[in-house]
Amino acid sequence: MHPILRFSKTAYVKSQNLKPLLGNYTNLDDFISRLVKSGELIRLKNGFFLIAEKIEDSPVPFEKIANLLYGPSYISFEWALSFYNMIPEGVYVVTSASSNKSKIFTTPVGTFDYFYLSHHRYSIGIDQKENEAGRYLIATPEKALADLIHFKSKNLEPKDLLVDLIEARRIDEDNLKNLNKKDLLKIADNYRSKAVKNLVYVLGML
Repeated sequence: MHPILRFSKTAYVKSQNLKPLLGNYTNLDDFISRLVKSGELIRLKNGFFLIAEKIEDSPVPFEKIANLLYGPSYISFEWALSFYNMIPEGVYVVTSASSNKSKIFTTPVGTFDYFYLSHHRYSIGIDQKENEAGRYLIATPEKALADLIHFKSKNLEPKDLLVDLIEARRIDEDNLKNLNKKDLLKIADNYRSKAVKNLVYVLGML
């Protein structure tokens, strides 16, 4: 690892954080290009990198990266539901909601997919978690499910929605029963979405 990279306490680094460490070496772009070519830095987007050696023996901090790669944003949809053990399948795309426009980043460590949410939908149901990489924002289970339903099951009638949740998405019925109905109602009020209202109705029948 290049000595300058050792100063980073995290596995990710921004180019602006490297510049003060260069001293007389003023060509930042050339310096970074050399580290990318040598494999010491992994470019996620212009100005934002992973330090390769720091993820050799440690998990890639996907959640923290997702928050920093594009924002404002929070982890949601399938990735969040997998985090809460609500869906059994492994998830290979890091899914987030953003108050900025929808965007996809395809990087050497994975794909990061962002879905646009208007402010009144975005601003409720966000939790803060912490792991070895630091603090990050993630949807509550109720918000993650509401986000998913709004974008990916919005045309389903209530009876079909329940089948979609339990059979197609393989969400255990007990997990659905254990959701906080009051929180889900607040989310539905903010969301102003027929699909999310259908979700509240369906869960009320369980």
